[in-house]
Amino acid sequence: MPAPASLAVLRARLHALQPQAGHGVLPFGDPRVDACLPEGGLALGALHEVGAAGIEAETGAVAAGFIACLLARLPGIKPLFWIAPACDLHAPGLLAYGLDPGRLVLVQTRDDAETLAAMEAVLREGAATAVVAEAGRLGRIASRRLQLACLKRGTTGFVLRRWPHGRTAAVQEATAAVTRWQVAPAPSTAAHREPGPPRWRVELAHARGGIEGAWIMQAGGSSDAAHPLRVVAELADAAPAPAVRPGRAG
Repeated sequence: MPAPASLAVLRARLHALQPQAGHGVLPFGDPRVDACLPEGGLALGALHEVGAAGIEAETGAVAAGFIACLLARLPGIKPLFWIAPACDLHAPGLLAYGLDPGRLVLVQTRDDAETLAAMEAVLREGAATAVVAEAGRLGRIASRRLQLACLKRGTTGFVLRRWPHGRTAAVQEATAAVTRWQVAPAPSTAAHREPGPPRWRVELAHARGGIEGAWIMQAGGSSDAAHPLRVVAELADAAPAPAVRPGRAG
């Protein structure tokens, strides 16, 4: 039987892994989404995963746009770090998702391992409001280290699961991320004979302490800073739509 001191250490570690660590949440502003998430919103100071299937797993386009909409609403004045081996993010294009590219610090790395190491370093320093890391491989131990770093400093982390340049996607193992999202493109509605705002089929595949859900969401853009991401429709079927080849988000 474990000694009382060991039990106390175990309880402390389990408590530290909980997504609600006093850092608050970011509500989507729609009860259909917020009701699926603990405390009514996306946990701040926690680790989240965003991925896609098919060609989108290679380009990272729709996942980057979705994350940009979330970053646009995060509180805080510290910079936003975007870390990736592929230096193909067109920062000015993020304005379409309501995100000021002037807040970004772009960091290029050699591979997934260096990307995750750089993410952990930034998280532990507490120098950012949020950190985005583009990486295909994310192991259980690495994700746990990232989650603990997020909790310690209150910095929100996003791992964009991406396998660029034709790399074979690895089997994804369970991670310590508190939410896991799958995003696919959805047809937009034309406005004044012009293409409408970007739309996505968004699936909340995992939410620790919450429930799964799926919706069609639309980017509000720079003209709607209060709601750069809104629900257009709720989906009964959470299966992802077939991916198409768009341009690189951002």
